[in-house]
Amino acid sequence: MKLLGWGSLIVAAGASYYYARKSINERRAVQEAQGQRPSEKLDWRSRIEQDEKNSKKPGTDSATSPDSSSVSPAPATGGVRNSEKGPS
Repeated sequence: MKLLGWGSLIVAAGASYYYARKSINERRAVQEAQGQRPSEKLDWRSRIEQDEKNSKKPGTDSATSPDSSSVSPAPATGGVRNSEKGPS
C-alpha cells in the first residue's frame, strides 16, 4: 500500500514539474520576443560591466534626481529611550 502512495506522489510531482516548466518556457519566449529578455546569457563579469555602463548614462545619477531632494533625514530623538517595562 505504501508503494502506491509513493508512486502517486512521484507521478504528481512529475506532472507538476512538466506543466510548470512548460509555462516558464512560454513566458521566456514571449519576453524574448518583446525584447524584455536578453537572448544571450552573461557571466557575472559581463553583467557587472553592463550594469556599470548603464549606470553611467546621463540623467541617472541619484544626486541629481528630483526624488532625492524630497527625502529628509529622520529627526534626532536625543538618544534617550523610554522603557516600557514596569518596576523591577
